[in-house]
Amino acid sequence: MTDQRSDGPNVEDRLNELRAQISKLRRKLEIAAGTEAEALRPKLKAAQNKLRELKETTAEAWDDLKPALQKAWKELHDSLNQAASRFRTRPK
Repeated sequence: MTDQRSDGPNVEDRLNELRAQISKLRRKLEIAAGTEAEALRPKLKAAQNKLRELKETTAEAWDDLKPALQKAWKELHDSLNQAASRFRTRPK
């Protein structure tokens, strides 16, 4: 009967290598996610500013400012969806 451990890298070594690769991938993903989040921050701030402006206005001004808030919301929403899709899409 042959000793299976002498047939090349053992399972433990391969698992350790996979663990290292997974750790490296997690670090890359964390950096990428942080970068995406930072890119969204200005759009979130713009939407918050528009909402604050709306809260401070009269009912008549609401109609004037409402399109700007809707635009800021749409930009933030679209950017967030684009960022999320980059993490869902896997290159082939």
